Amino acid sequence: MAGSLRILCAEDNAQMGELLIHFLISAGHVAVHARDGLEAWAILSRDLQAFDVLITDHQMPGMSGLQLAQLACEANFAGGIIVHSANVTTVDATQYRTCGVRRILPKMTSASILLQAVEAD
Repeated sequence: MAGSLRILCAEDNAQMGELLIHFLISAGHVAVHARDGLEAWAILSRDLQAFDVLITDHQMPGMSGLQLAQLACEANFAGGIIVHSANVTTVDATQYRTCGVRRILPKMTSASILLQAVEAD
């Protein structure tokens, strides 16, 4: 990895969101927390180049992680997209892959594996 990454985290669970942000900042990255998919899209759509990585939960109120990933893909977001969720079906995973999601990780994934996924490429 060359330098710090700019990461947008869409996570509706406040404690999990804070934990992710703290962890990513501690690893030397710049991280922003969006409380749901709608807020994440509002932030991301203002400037598609502002973030290198989007980490999204799957099940969120207002807009799911899948809807967020699809919008990002349709808007030609060039960054990586990682799904970090406890509940992704095989059908969901297939849909995520069609819009360029590079990793789907369960919430029980260790911090080191999540960081490896974020820093990959």
